[in-house]
Amino acid sequence: MKLWISPTQSIDIDKGAGVLDTEIAVRSRSMDWWGLFGFLPDPDPVLAKLGLDLSVYRELLADAHVWSCYDSRKSGALSCEWEVRAGGDSRADKTAASLADEVMADMDVYQVVTDMLDAPFFGMAPIEITWAAVGGRWLPAKIEGKPAEWFVFGEQNDLRFLSMANQTEGEELPAGKFLLPRHHASYLNPYGERVLSRCFWPVAFKKGGFKFWAVFTEKFGMPWMIGKVPRATGDADRARLLGSLTQMVQDAVAVINDDEAITALEFKSTTASADIYEKLISAGNREVSKAILGQTLSTELDKGGSYAATAGHLEVRADIVDKDKRMVKAAFDQLFAWIAALNVPNAAPPEFAWYEEDDVQADRAERDAKLSLQGVRFTPAYYQRAYNLEEADFVIAAAGGNAPAEFAEEKADAADRYAAAAEAQTGTIMAELLAPVADLLETAGTLEEVRDGLIALYPDMAAGRIGDLMQQALAAAELAGRYEIAQGVDL
Repeated sequence: MKLWISPTQSIDIDKGAGVLDTEIAVRSRSMDWWGLFGFLPDPDPVLAKLGLDLSVYRELLADAHVWSCYDSRKSGALSCEWEVRAGGDSRADKTAASLADEVMADMDVYQVVTDMLDAPFFGMAPIEITWAAVGGRWLPAKIEGKPAEWFVFGEQNDLRFLSMANQTEGEELPAGKFLLPRHHASYLNPYGERVLSRCFWPVAFKKGGFKFWAVFTEKFGMPWMIGKVPRATGDADRARLLGSLTQMVQDAVAVINDDEAITALEFKSTTASADIYEKLISAGNREVSKAILGQTLSTELDKGGSYAATAGHLEVRADIVDKDKRMVKAAFDQLFAWIAALNVPNAAPPEFAWYEEDDVQADRAERDAKLSLQGVRFTPAYYQRAYNLEEADFVIAAAGGNAPAEFAEEKADAADRYAAAAEAQTGTIMAELLAPVADLLETAGTLEEVRDGLIALYPDMAAGRIGDLMQQALAAAELAGRYEIAQGVDL
């Protein structure tokens, strides 16, 4: 039997049996395999060249600019909202989503996401899960990030833990125990690409620039004091004058003999030389910004920039934030899949979803309105969680056992009832508002007294109640209009 892979080329499947279904290019058979300790060495070029380990990258975070970019990149994802969404509409799907929601409610999600977002900086971010039996269910009791330098990869690109008991090959890890967000990992480099690796040399040169700049400033930042003495002056007198000059540099005063002279030598052309160090430091900062954030305008603005350039840079940063969010989502989706497999095997796994707060409210409100028209009643806890409301911000009217049809009829005349109520309240408020004016008209003897009386009454007239009533009436009209539109929607 032949398998045609092009109009002119085919493969004999019978002869290829046992070959086509077998992986040939594997690390154990490659000439490049040099895992002397039984695990794949870290291929990071900086660490390999300098003979250092991953801890050197943690030291880079002590640099102010590196930390600023590190914190800025993490904040991009941490500032976004998230929710757990059911994988389907079945009862099992909703049960699995409820379990995932329960786990997230008990978890410090902010800290877990922070740990996951270390992956772009250190290549990977191992997250260990400690499971526990809770009410007959297996749920994560603890989720915690662990240092990436504790882990290596085996011959099959499998994650292994370098323990004291097994330092040559690492311990094999059980399934369902570790989440592993990684940044641009590949078969060649399962450890992932590290943005801090791109920051190492810029920070190293920056430190050198600061050091030489400090020496330069100390040396040329103030005038040199030069003492002149007769040629025959002895060493003791020269040393005494040198001490006086040193004290003069510190205190600006000195006592010398009348046959000695002091002059100040100023360096007026050193500004350009000092700028070299500042430019070196700025260049290092720009390289760090590009490595971590993909751009520079959101962290520094040395020479100004056009609006178009700034907008373009912010788009690049937004793309990087989206990439980080996808990485976090993949890790949580894996966690939810394990929860579903252990507790509700026939359910579609829930999903972790990011959303922008402003965008989701309209979609969620529209969905909830449709469900309400079908007779669904939501709990106060749902409104507080979904719409970020306080308990005192809303009141849920009793459903009264209305069926969907009855509920629709109840809404049909809502606009008429609101209009009648608004009209009645308007009459009451206007009567109270104009009562002092009526009294004034009865007691005033002249038009001038009416004018002066109205001016005096105006600050105390509660016109705000009319505004509140109008706002409520407009809100009721909008809701009624939404209902009328919803009637034409196929629910």
